[in-house]
Amino acid sequence: MHGESRRDNSKRASGGLEAPACIHVYVWVFMVAFSVSPALCLLLVHDGIERGNGLESLVIIGLIQAALWRTQRRCSSEDLSYWDGLLVAAASVTTGVNPISLCRAFCLLFPVVIVSVLYAVDHDEGCVGRHAGLRFGKLIIRLHKQRLWSNGHS
Repeated sequence: MHGESRRDNSKRASGGLEAPACIHVYVWVFMVAFSVSPALCLLLVHDGIERGNGLESLVIIGLIQAALWRTQRRCSSEDLSYWDGLLVAAASVTTGVNPISLCRAFCLLFPVVIVSVLYAVDHDEGCVGRHAGLRFGKLIIRLHKQRLWSNGHS
């Protein structure tokens, strides 16, 4: 029993959740695409890279990265890191067919990331109803339960 507790603690300290590599890839690809897509759109609208557009694109990417860093800090808790929550969300829509699972993960991760950014902006450490980490954890639990219900489990 003591060995299991030690193993759980070391698993949590080393990154927590054990998920298949493809789930990590889905989340990683989504986060990269999410971070650079506004800058790519800006470049496409202005027909390529010009001196001003390149700088604007870098500023946009930097602002998105800062927002995601702040979100990760506020939405992580001792029990669930932000990355692990995103892994659970992505895993909840897998089908066994990688291209379809990737598309479904993108469709789910987009609102999850947007909502978690809103949680981070509205965060209040002293108020349970506005604590970003608790709200993010509840969101991930609801997504996980939805997966169980859709699979016919209770």
